[in-house]
Amino acid sequence: MADDKAQDGFVECVDPRTNLKPEPRITGTVNLIEDGEIILIPRPTADPQDPLNLPEWHKWLILIIVALYAMTGNLLASGIGILIPQLNEVYNNDPHVDDLVTWPAFYMGLGNLIAMPIADAIGRRPVYLLSNVILIIGSIWCSYSNSLGSHIGGRDFMALAAGQSEALCVLIAEETFFMHQRGNRIAWFCSLQTLGTALFIIASSYISNSIGWRWWYGIFAIITGFTFVLSILFVVETKYDRPLDSFFGGSDDSAEGKVTASQRRNLDFVNFKARSFWNDLKPWGAVKPQWKEIPKFWYHLGQLTLFPAVLWLVLCSGALLGTYILMTAVFAQVLMAPPYSFNPNYLGFVMGGQAVVAFVVQPIAGYGSDIALKYLTTRNKGVSEPEYRLIPAILPAAVAIVSCVIYGRSCEYPADWAWTGVVIPMNALFYSFVSVVVLGFVYTMDCYPQRGHIAMVALCAGRGFISFGISFGTTAFVRVSGYDGALDICAIVLGVLTSFGFVTYFFGKSFRKFTQRWAVDE
Repeated sequence: MADDKAQDGFVECVDPRTNLKPEPRITGTVNLIEDGEIILIPRPTADPQDPLNLPEWHKWLILIIVALYAMTGNLLASGIGILIPQLNEVYNNDPHVDDLVTWPAFYMGLGNLIAMPIADAIGRRPVYLLSNVILIIGSIWCSYSNSLGSHIGGRDFMALAAGQSEALCVLIAEETFFMHQRGNRIAWFCSLQTLGTALFIIASSYISNSIGWRWWYGIFAIITGFTFVLSILFVVETKYDRPLDSFFGGSDDSAEGKVTASQRRNLDFVNFKARSFWNDLKPWGAVKPQWKEIPKFWYHLGQLTLFPAVLWLVLCSGALLGTYILMTAVFAQVLMAPPYSFNPNYLGFVMGGQAVVAFVVQPIAGYGSDIALKYLTTRNKGVSEPEYRLIPAILPAAVAIVSCVIYGRSCEYPADWAWTGVVIPMNALFYSFVSVVVLGFVYTMDCYPQRGHIAMVALCAGRGFISFGISFGTTAFVRVSGYDGALDICAIVLGVLTSFGFVTYFFGKSFRKFTQRWAVDE
């Protein structure tokens, strides 16, 4: 019998054949492939309530529904850029119109800091359902607002719920799938969100120009209501506490053993309660409230944010999002002015280029991440390292830097550049942002499996605050530095930040070994 124990966050096992202790296990370094078989990580239980035991169709349905919520949440909070020319006319070119674009990023980050600890204490489902309600109320508030101040207030309130499209929705999707599926499934989530948002943006220009910007909010409030009904019916509770050992895949010497992808799993209906549709309909109650987890959540959040790899990803994604918001805040006025002289109805198609991004992200950041993981794991004798996930990040990093340079010069010198110099770089930078988000999510989940949900908040809230800092005062920033100067600064910042990816790749395991004592529960 193996003598298992945990010391300082390390999991050790005595080898019964040699009576020697191997090197302490490092979280994230796992046996993923053995004898050509993929080992299921986390190890599923025999409990019917375990979300890993949901039928595959139900898992995909949950992913699609939360992606639909993310589509409308992301659109309402971040897709207002195409309405800015119209809103400038409505509010007589008040400089605070820019606040309709920039402040929601701040409140999306704040919403993550408030909602995610509560979701950790009482479960994902009640917080997610409440977020649907808040998004609907916020949309109606904006639709009926009678001043710019009220409009900004409604958007900030709505953004508190829209922030859940970044962390909570991803967490719900992630908790129903296994480690070897994560890159692909999270990429599917982000691709569906991106594709849906792009199609909604194309429709937005027609909606706002034909029936007004107020009905823009009204229509997407109705769509969110439809999502809310689907969520009540099918998005079940996905929070499930697991022992640390289950994240290593098990071994022949462990009490539970390993479970492979080809192995048939039988559920235990004697010792566990069977899942029922009517019981799943309850808005709350699937998880016993643990309010003491809330301050612990914030404490762990502070720790994780200072971990080198997590901090690097926060800075990278924040800089990418801030640069993208800056681009979306100014592109409409540039394209509508001579020499481009765009028809306002066509502005939706400009941001609709994100639909192409959806199809590019999935094979590169999704399948590419999982393929790289499996290939390098096989070469490493079945042992997987999270750093393998970072290899596909090289392309989006290069694309982001080039996009900033071209976009800035196209906006500053429109007579010398075609309109494609504005449209393509903006959508290309969005591709870089989404790719880094996907890779960041799956990388941190693999590194710190028991703190994955907290790491996602660090990434989402952190990038929200950083992007707000970069994009706030966009007009003044551009007026002082010019379009080319402002975007050159962004390109330099992105170049410096992304270069630290090489440090994380080669020293990531050392970082994990040093930090894991603060990132595991015995």
